[in-house]
Amino acid sequence: MLWWEILSGATESLRAYRLRSSLTAGSVAVGVFAIVVAGTATDSLNLTVFERLERMGENTIIITRMPPLVLHGDQRRRYLQRPPITYAQGLQLKRALAHLATWVCLYGVRPQSVRVQWGNRSTDPDVSVAGVDEAFFSVFRIELAQGRPIVEHDLLLNRPVAVVGADVAAELFGKASPLGQYVRIGSHRFEVVGVAKPRGSIFGQSQDNFVVVPITFFVRSMASEERSSLALFLTAPSRRALFETMQEAIGAFRRIRGLKPWQPNDFEVETNESIRTQFAGLTRYIGFFGVGTGVIALLAAGVGIMNIMLVAVRERTREIGIRKALGARRRWILGQFLAEALVLSLLGGLVGICLGVLAGWGMGSLIGVQAAVPWGWGMLSLGICLATGILWGTYPAWRAASLNPVEALRYE
Repeated sequence: MLWWEILSGATESLRAYRLRSSLTAGSVAVGVFAIVVAGTATDSLNLTVFERLERMGENTIIITRMPPLVLHGDQRRRYLQRPPITYAQGLQLKRALAHLATWVCLYGVRPQSVRVQWGNRSTDPDVSVAGVDEAFFSVFRIELAQGRPIVEHDLLLNRPVAVVGADVAAELFGKASPLGQYVRIGSHRFEVVGVAKPRGSIFGQSQDNFVVVPITFFVRSMASEERSSLALFLTAPSRRALFETMQEAIGAFRRIRGLKPWQPNDFEVETNESIRTQFAGLTRYIGFFGVGTGVIALLAAGVGIMNIMLVAVRERTREIGIRKALGARRRWILGQFLAEALVLSLLGGLVGICLGVLAGWGMGSLIGVQAAVPWGWGMLSLGICLATGILWGTYPAWRAASLNPVEALRYE
């Protein structure tokens, strides 16, 4: 008997018991759904974060007081005991690496969001305010829709100027030009000199709801160096020079911080690659959880497959006896019942993959991450479905193939 004949006979048998087959395939779909949803979420999160890191360039080095990912409160409290990175230290590092790094950006951000006002209009109190220098727009690749960026003279003269994000400009000024207008943040007034191009949102958080001001004004008037800490972003001239630039930056900053040779670093040094590795390790647990949940569900589905196949063998005992009496070989019977189990499992797997991808994309659109097609997770799910069908369908198929034709014909 040809394989296509075996498959056709298996399909016809399952079609005769639509409700029972649908329920069993549905239980398989639930397990695959869990795997694919977790896989889609993991791939989408990684794709979104990696794309954002790539905007800064692969040659970026980041020096901060604390690591970018702190999962435990005890770790956070320990890191907060480190002395903050001050503006004076950032300037010293900038001078020390002027011959090596392409850009050294000093960056400080207020821990609380604020409300920005213009005339009788105001934004929601969710606008982030950061102090930056002239290197910020090159390091972060911020493009302007209108006006100019913050330049070195703004820092030297401590000018109260600002570049606003697209959301802030739209909320305050509508279609009017913000350039030359004065906005108020707390008790400070800033002249708007530029508007950034829209960048969209990530994880449901807008990337255009911000205001940046000269870091000299920020440090002197809007932040306290005792309570806040700056971040330093360095750009190496090339990928090959990344390690050399990082080692030079670590040595220079240790001297600036007054660390002895035997003392550990009281600051964190990261690259885009190291942050990517840490984030991928974190999201990997989402995948493990999805696979674990899916496998448990598929084990339960496998029991259902074995049960429905054993019932099918009992109900079709006379049919099996007739086929054997007419010359059907044992392997043909074995192949047909095993094919039925595989069709059930794979059908449920395909339904679960489709539903899982749609659900993953829906969740991604809600939190503002880029949708990814989980090809690898889909293939893994189909492989698990194939193994499930073989594992739980082999015994019923063997039992059907081992029936004695004489006893099978007598079965009522």
